[in-house]
Amino acid sequence: MKTEELNLTAEELDELCRLYMDCKLSVLEEKELEYVLSHTSMTSPSIIEVGSLMNIPAIVRPYKTSRKPKFRIWKFVSGIAASLTAILSIACFFFYSQTSSMSDGDTTGYIAAYRHGELLNDNEAVVATNIAIAKADSLMNLASLTEREYMLKANNIINETHNN
Repeated sequence: MKTEELNLTAEELDELCRLYMDCKLSVLEEKELEYVLSHTSMTSPSIIEVGSLMNIPAIVRPYKTSRKPKFRIWKFVSGIAASLTAILSIACFFFYSQTSSMSDGDTTGYIAAYRHGELLNDNEAVVATNIAIAKADSLMNLASLTEREYMLKANNIINETHNN
């Protein structure tokens, strides 16, 4: 390729870089693009990225292409914190609503429960409610264990990034 043929605009060079990234250039066209990039003074994010992929040392790389993993870790940790907050608020709601409506000495409360569309009597309704409460408690315990496991994983990831 002669030096007179290097009169490309920045837009044309960016388009060639895009075609390279989309794997739409032939091998000969890729070699020509490599030659053009090694002899140009134009820079853009796409030119720098393609130049770094082609290992062209002449291209000045003012942009840092790698992302810091610290932001992803904080996003992960904040997601866990939001999940824990939601789980704890639901647990508190169920705990306080159950204790305020059903105390051990209070028999004046009314519980209505249905099975297959039929109203259960008082004793069956109390048993069904107690079973539902036990299931909710076991679900909350499982959520607590899962939360603890994710927090340990998050702390391990944070500690590994600090050590590196």
